[in-house]
Amino acid sequence: MLKKGEEFFRNFLVWLYVILTVPTFGLFSLIIRKHFWAYIWCMGLLKILGIKVELIKRKELPEGIYIFMSNHQSQLDIPVLEKVLKPYNIRFLAKKSLFKIPFFGWGIKALGYVPVEREDPKEGLKSVLACLERIKKGFSLIIFPEGTRSPKGELLPFKLGGFIIPLKSKVPVVPVSIWGTRDILPKGALWFRVSSRKKVKVYIDEPIETKDLSGKEKEKLSQLVREGILRGFEILKKEEEVK
Repeated sequence: MLKKGEEFFRNFLVWLYVILTVPTFGLFSLIIRKHFWAYIWCMGLLKILGIKVELIKRKELPEGIYIFMSNHQSQLDIPVLEKVLKPYNIRFLAKKSLFKIPFFGWGIKALGYVPVEREDPKEGLKSVLACLERIKKGFSLIIFPEGTRSPKGELLPFKLGGFIIPLKSKVPVVPVSIWGTRDILPKGALWFRVSSRKKVKVYIDEPIETKDLSGKEKEKLSQLVREGILRGFEILKKEEEVK
């Protein structure tokens, strides 16, 4: 009973936080220290929910420019990745429709997030060019190759469009595995089930070099990324079983 009471209280605080801060942070991000406000907002969200994030790395990842490719289980993936990938100056790819939301859309546009429209080839080309421009400016990117959140947690088939970016830019790709966010906020839910889980785990695999891959090897790169994410699943699953 206490757990349910705590869960209700945390959900009340989270939605109050969202309503009060999204307009403010959206406007602040237009003016000063753009990405700083996104990071602060995400950390506030995780703090209110009482969620801890545990990071496991296959090997130490030096600072630099990367394209991180992660599984996607929940909207919570975004603040979790903001937390663990802060040193890499990250920018997300996001659905174009999100940029039309007042305040929120203005904020993510100011933050340098890249709008994605998969149904229109011309818009898709614009997205690729925008990503290449972000990389030239020193930003790392985060791509969810599944293209949507997985409702049951399994790794969905990949959309190959996003793999053009590392093959064009020759930037290393880093597979990332997230475990636990779906238990808290599954696809379609608005209620954070924080009584079910308080810790989320992230596994970062070693970089996949793209320098020797041709622009036509999207399938090969896709398979390498898939193997890296699934390897992370196995490691995180074993961690869960031990504890």
